[in-house]
Amino acid sequence: MDKVNIYMYTTIKGPGAREGSYTYILEYITEKGPVTLTKQDSITATENRAHLLILIRALERLKHPCELEIYTDSEYVRSGALKWLKDWERRGWVTAKGRHVANKEEWQRASELLSRHLVTFCIGETHSYREWIVADTEKREKERRDAGKHGKKG
Repeated sequence: MDKVNIYMYTTIKGPGAREGSYTYILEYITEKGPVTLTKQDSITATENRAHLLILIRALERLKHPCELEIYTDSEYVRSGALKWLKDWERRGWVTAKGRHVANKEEWQRASELLSRHLVTFCIGETHSYREWIVADTEKREKERRDAGKHGKKG
């Protein structure tokens, strides 16, 4: 089974929906060393939904089952995938408190995609791309905001 690492970062923080930037890196481990694919873009969402959407976008790039390590700062995504997902599905997408699951459609898609792989989550762990992914995503977010400010003046 192929080994792939996914590294994710977003500038979106907090509960309210807002626009921000994100980066994910797919690192495919080969006999000759790692091969990477990097995707950067902007997104409008809450922090939790942003992390989930970024994960989905990265997973959709994988065309066959992999041994997967996912590096993220999102405890929501890790807990959802490893602890809550099976219970939500069993209860018909209702939480233990009887509420509808937030981001239900995204969780359903994530469940489908994650089920194809052997998955390990690494929350907030240092990795070789950590400094770059944070600095470059924050830089792109600053550029995006500055471009928006200048665009509104004209």
